[in-house]
Amino acid sequence: MNESRRLLAVAYGGGHVAMLLPVLGELRRRHPRWNIQLLALTTARRAAQAAGWDCLGYESLLPLLDAQEREQALRLGQELQAGNSHPDVATSETLAYLGINAWSLRGQLGEQEAARRLAERGRHAFHPQLFFERVLRALRPDLLLSTNSPRSEQAALEAAQALGIPSLAVLDLFAQPGDPFAARSQRPDRVCVLADAVRDNLLAAGWEAQRIAVTGNPAFDALHEPAAREQAREMRRRWAQHWGREPGRLVLLATQPEAQAHPASPWPAGDALALAMEASARAWVEQRPTASLVVRHHPNHWHRAQRAPDTAQVHFSVPADEAIEPLVLAADAVVVQTTTVGLQAAVAGRPVLSLRCSPGALRGLDYAALGVARGVADLDELPAALDQTLARPPAPTRWARPAAAAPAVADQAEALLQRAP
Repeated sequence: MNESRRLLAVAYGGGHVAMLLPVLGELRRRHPRWNIQLLALTTARRAAQAAGWDCLGYESLLPLLDAQEREQALRLGQELQAGNSHPDVATSETLAYLGINAWSLRGQLGEQEAARRLAERGRHAFHPQLFFERVLRALRPDLLLSTNSPRSEQAALEAAQALGIPSLAVLDLFAQPGDPFAARSQRPDRVCVLADAVRDNLLAAGWEAQRIAVTGNPAFDALHEPAAREQAREMRRRWAQHWGREPGRLVLLATQPEAQAHPASPWPAGDALALAMEASARAWVEQRPTASLVVRHHPNHWHRAQRAPDTAQVHFSVPADEAIEPLVLAADAVVVQTTTVGLQAAVAGRPVLSLRCSPGALRGLDYAALGVARGVADLDELPAALDQTLARPPAPTRWARPAAAAPAVADQAEALLQRAP
């Protein structure tokens, strides 16, 4: 393998950069002499720096514009700044991100049409493909890595295709019918997916089989780390030491707020269903002396719940204080609506129960229909479903993954580079 390879990764924050960081770490470990650069978009910078990456941002790309272009871009960024800032993103980076994207949109569509789209869609109108062609010509990567996110990530992949640069994307979830990524006509040379079922969805959407590799999702790789498994065992030991009893059959309840209501669901948007699930699970565990419960509300909403003191049977998990992976690994069953925690649990081989009355499930993310979980029609059926699942644990689903995904994705990156000149 050529020791002078140049790689560029482009990722937004949240689950997108979380998918790429383990892959970049694996490639850096295998090839310490490679020049691997990460363009961490908006909130991705904080996660990238925490992982030890000296990353690029849009501010780093301003020198690719001439003096007049920079002046125009920063003026446009100031015009768009109101309502588009984030505490984890520096003001200078926000101005550069908004300004370069708006400047690029003007160059692609003309001033009037760009203004119309920005007024109609805000930053969701961004698609800076021509600017990314300039970026790729300047950085000259041998391979571009990204994910399925739109806007800058999609533009970077399309720019790579236009310039003949090999590209690899990591897809986070299911690629169900109607998924915007599955519907793309301009496709990366390789897409790495979670499981065979996702590959089948892409094939049904018209993707060529040779573009698809089943690798797993690297964002879930912490589930396979020995440290996470030891933390799960330690959690159970601490529980026994503190309360003088073993946790026994342990259930993890992981909830999230409902983004929208649905006419077929009795539950409104907001936290009502999540809080009702907590009440039901607490009532269930009180009647079963050998069982225990961990309550884990969404990281952005846990503080809205009225927190009862911990007991010998119930622990309230504060997301900032505890990683989710040890909780999943310690659990004998996991109860969700549509949170990604349910998929993490299935990947780890844990039984999952999902509330099909959830508006989110009714809007298309039905884990029971996808084979991720056992479906529970409504809340009054949850106690019996828990009893049955704990008494006769089902075999792991087709979503279970026995090993980390990052090495498999890194293999695919190497394969693309071997084909490149």
